Amino acid sequence: MVLRLCQLKSPWIAILILNLLVSCSLQKEQEERTVEILRTFPVGWFKVNPKHSLLDNDGNPAAHLFFDTTIDFSLRQQFVNVLVATPQGSPHAYTIDLNSGQRHFSHSFCPHKDIWKSYDLTLNRPPFSSGFIPRVLDQLGQPQKVLIWSNRDYFNKNNLNKFQKVKLVGAFIEQVCPEGNCLGRSNWLSKLVFIGVDAEDESLNKIQNTDQFKKAIDWPKSKAYIGNMDGHNFIGDVAYPMTKVGELLEFKDAFNYLKKRSILFTDDELKKIQNGCHALYDQMLSEVSVTKPEDLPSKTPQELNDKIKLQKSLKEKNIPVGFAQRMGKFTQKYFNQITTCEKFVYHGNINQDPESFWFLSYIGIFYRLNRDGFFFDCKNGSWQKNSLDENGRPIHNIKRDFSNCKEEHIDKAMGYLPNFLTSLKSESHFYRFIDYDNHEFGSHQKMYSWVKLKSARLDCSHDPNTKIINKVRVFPEEIKWKDRSIQDLSKDMKIIY
Repeated sequence: MVLRLCQLKSPWIAILILNLLVSCSLQKEQEERTVEILRTFPVGWFKVNPKHSLLDNDGNPAAHLFFDTTIDFSLRQQFVNVLVATPQGSPHAYTIDLNSGQRHFSHSFCPHKDIWKSYDLTLNRPPFSSGFIPRVLDQLGQPQKVLIWSNRDYFNKNNLNKFQKVKLVGAFIEQVCPEGNCLGRSNWLSKLVFIGVDAEDESLNKIQNTDQFKKAIDWPKSKAYIGNMDGHNFIGDVAYPMTKVGELLEFKDAFNYLKKRSILFTDDELKKIQNGCHALYDQMLSEVSVTKPEDLPSKTPQELNDKIKLQKSLKEKNIPVGFAQRMGKFTQKYFNQITTCEKFVYHGNINQDPESFWFLSYIGIFYRLNRDGFFFDCKNGSWQKNSLDENGRPIHNIKRDFSNCKEEHIDKAMGYLPNFLTSLKSESHFYRFIDYDNHEFGSHQKMYSWVKLKSARLDCSHDPNTKIINKVRVFPEEIKWKDRSIQDLSKDMKIIY
């Protein structure tokens, strides 16, 4: 076109064509801006209940990327909306926190060799984007992952600002080794991962099947990246594979697998879940957290006599007496429900009621640790890893054993949390409270949420992740549990009631 333009004899024709090119370019930019506005993340999830809402820096309800975005799935065209978490070529990996609905840093990439030894060249930054299909959970209860290829600079530079329209081509079964060495063993965990292309990339969006897909992109290279990008498992300094990539499945087979083995949230289902969890959080605050007359310290003999009478009356009515008993009753009845709520539904509002927010945050991580295989031994006064009996059941059962815990034990458990959570950074997974994801590689999003992170390591000569994990702070600063044990006159008089 440049050569032909220079050969034109008439200047006004050259100017006319040049104006036409500029006009087309401006029109394309305008269309792209319009698409970006249409695909901006909507806000709805955190508008429902101000008492349980994450607010942005301007004091408005934040967008929940996972629940506010619709799937908008087209079976015939194989189109679906996707939330990009890690852009193509990114030096760092990111993921989505289901509780707060925000994107946050996971780990960093570095040059390394293929742990499977099937690809000879050095691996580093992924040649594709990684994201999730909104409102869909895979077979492991995690956001449904999808990998996206695009040759468009606009897509790769702007795919975090809005949800993306992706054409799904197929999928594969990804197997994950929970820890250590799973080679030759059957303890791999399996889940479906979709592959797709940018629906607006004319160089790729005509792809109809996996054979065409493998001809259009370098699949052996991509497969090697997939098998390494989430990190490796280590026993000492020896690295082992953590991710195994299966053969490609055609879209129809993958979609049938998705329908049978995945969870797709409808609007009605999300509404019921959110309302139910909000009610459960409110019940926790009103029945357990609130200070009741029997919780107050008695400073005189008369106050002590009145307190003893009140507690006796409550016992006769089979009403729990004191914070520990109230929490024990709530735990016995709602432990399964509230731990599920803590995974999906945000509790409290740090801007509106900080005291209630931090109470639910402490209780939330306490329950979460118990759900994930840890417990506080009230008898010995220490956090411990739960063991399994000969039938594969946890030896410590929080619903059964919490009755052994008194207020002073709960205070001690909460007081020990910062050190215990810090010690878990040496395990395969650890927990971290993120207020703002503001460290050097963070997304800079406001979250105020507990997240469970993989202690990701790569078999690099200089893996940056070890330093990052060692440096990161896991517990919120300047936050302290409000003690529930009281200095009562009965203790001084050694009265048991």
